[in-house]
Amino acid sequence: MNHIKRTICSTLALFAASFSVWSQPVEYNFDLKEALLFGLENSLSIRQAVLDQSQSEHVVGEVRATGLPQVTGEGQYQNFPNLPTQLLPGEIVGQPGTQIPVQFGTENTMSGTIKATQLIYNQQFFTGLRAAKSSRQLYELLKIKTEEDVIYEVSNAYYMVLELKAQRNVLDSNVAQLNKLEELMKLQYENDLVTQTDLGRIRVNRMNLQTQLQSVKIGLEQQKNYLKLLLGMDISNTLIIRAPEDIEDVSLQTLQYEKEQSIELEILDQQLTLNELNKKSIQAEYAPTLAVFGQQSWQAQRNEWNFFDSNQPWFQQTVVGVQLSVPIFDGLSKHHRIQQSEIDIQKVRLQQTNAQRSLDMQFQNAREQLTNSLASVEAQRDNKELAKDVYEQTQLLYKEQVVGLTDLLDAEQAYRQAETSFYNELLKFRRSELDLLKAQGQLKQIIQ
Repeated sequence: MNHIKRTICSTLALFAASFSVWSQPVEYNFDLKEALLFGLENSLSIRQAVLDQSQSEHVVGEVRATGLPQVTGEGQYQNFPNLPTQLLPGEIVGQPGTQIPVQFGTENTMSGTIKATQLIYNQQFFTGLRAAKSSRQLYELLKIKTEEDVIYEVSNAYYMVLELKAQRNVLDSNVAQLNKLEELMKLQYENDLVTQTDLGRIRVNRMNLQTQLQSVKIGLEQQKNYLKLLLGMDISNTLIIRAPEDIEDVSLQTLQYEKEQSIELEILDQQLTLNELNKKSIQAEYAPTLAVFGQQSWQAQRNEWNFFDSNQPWFQQTVVGVQLSVPIFDGLSKHHRIQQSEIDIQKVRLQQTNAQRSLDMQFQNAREQLTNSLASVEAQRDNKELAKDVYEQTQLLYKEQVVGLTDLLDAEQAYRQAETSFYNELLKFRRSELDLLKAQGQLKQIIQ
């Protein structure tokens, strides 16, 4: 008994340990390309698109199945405690002017039937099959569109994380500098070199920065959680984002890519094809349909329950034929449905025109924004270096008591603002680059 208890306890402990290991959060460390590859494989949106695409294959199969032979089987058993009665004219038995009640049939009846039909001609079927195949192509395009959306959204969220990380790092650095400055001010205050007011101003400035830093840290964690959602990652996992080594190497190389047809226009083209096929499908309802059919039946009638007695007969009936169905008048129902489908076609054509103009506008705006943003990045880079030099020189002058505390705080504020502006403009350039790639239809260049 003790051995069994020890075995059970050991098994439960092993299971608990295995479950603990299995349920522990996983740490991921991604740059942009790694994040995109992970998202393309795990995004819930893409997995949904894959399911839609798989479902479209079954839709094609369902439509195709209507043109294949249709076979059904039926069986029926009937019991007549009271046999049906019919009235026969009395002339049959020499009693003219009267009606003789007669019961026909047997108490038990069993029958079985196999029926088969095969469509020979139905114009609506062939049009519907083309529409189903076109729908499959539409879902293929929608999957590609979903992948591009994931690339664009993940990249945007990734750059936002980098921007918040840059702000956090700048604030961390500035808080550290103010801590050092506060320690220096304490020594100077103790030696009556500065006033209590000067020391208080430093502390107030440091507290403001720490409050701002805390707000940025919260925003950073929230943005990481949003990025996890886009990637299809469990929120409990740890996500570390690395900036590319060439993040500050900006150029106009993206302008060299050729503009390809947007996936949005391809989707609208396919939607137009589907609407046109829908119109043809309704028009096909005016055409006649032709099918062949066959039916084989077996029936047995017994006064006793002996249907499986091989010495008793089963009666057969075989029917084959051709069925033609010709529509004549439906109260103009098909006419109005055709007009509705024609309006749907016109609406898609308007959407195509609007989408084309919108894409052209986005392309032109993205080109101009990228060029302007590059100039802004270079200007902010120079401004940051200049502010850094001014701040370092002001620190030296302050230590030598050449300038006052106000000048030092102003220089520190200007340097902090210059660093933040540089990183903001740098990430703005990367987003402009992303917008241009999207307008060019070249988003997948990011992961190639």
